[in-house]
Amino acid sequence: MNQRVISGILGGILWFFLVWAGGLYYTLAVGLLITLAMLEYIELIKKQNFRPQLHLLLGISLLLLAVIHVILNHPGLEPWNSIYRSERAINMMVVAVFFATIIHELLRGVPEQGLPNAAVNFFGAVYVGVMFAYILLLRYIPGQNVFYVLFTILVTWANDSAAYFIGINFGKHKLCPKISPKKSVEGAVGGFVGGLLVALIMGIVNRQPLWVMLVLGICVVVAGQFGDLIESIIKRNAGVKDSGNFLPGHGGVLDRFDSLLLAAPVVYYMITYVLPR
Repeated sequence: MNQRVISGILGGILWFFLVWAGGLYYTLAVGLLITLAMLEYIELIKKQNFRPQLHLLLGISLLLLAVIHVILNHPGLEPWNSIYRSERAINMMVVAVFFATIIHELLRGVPEQGLPNAAVNFFGAVYVGVMFAYILLLRYIPGQNVFYVLFTILVTWANDSAAYFIGINFGKHKLCPKISPKKSVEGAVGGFVGGLLVALIMGIVNRQPLWVMLVLGICVVVAGQFGDLIESIIKRNAGVKDSGNFLPGHGGVLDRFDSLLLAAPVVYYMITYVLPR
């Protein structure tokens, strides 16, 4: 437990510094996370007898991140124009990787499980490459850019931490025993309450409309809990407890960022298209 707390605090301090600094440092940090997370994902699907397309997935994911960084830091573009262009780059990447994974399987000339292999690799490109790209995009939303990315991170971590401690100490009713036997209904409720409390506190401190913070908080918590379950499915099918061992006491990068991967795009689209700015 001490190792988990200490590594969590140190990692949190470093991550907040990188978020605050922004620019190339933040992009490189996200790129490192993409690389580590993709390596973990590749190992997970290899354990399920799928054929990974590591160089393709990692290359396209890092290329997308570089393109978004150049667009967001282009001096001749208006802030919102940069955001929308980055969004179009993501859409193009999804289409490109869809065709690339299928063509890659065709060129291999091994028809056995060709379509499932393409599907699993396509999922990995979106799950890791695209979802991490939204963590970068949140940092550059005009106006309250640092606030939105910190909001998403803190609410997600509050949800995860509260769910973990409440579940360990008070969890009695299984949430999804066939997917993640240790997760409990009590833990999920505790995470929900903890996440919303942090959302409301951040809204008060930053003088944001509380109803907007409440809506965003609910979106982050719900998306985060589903993100946790999605990674649990991947790990359960691979027969492992953790996605990796990069973070002492926390497992791998996917173990630590699984909730954030789904929460970040949800917050992005809620801010840009649904909620008032």
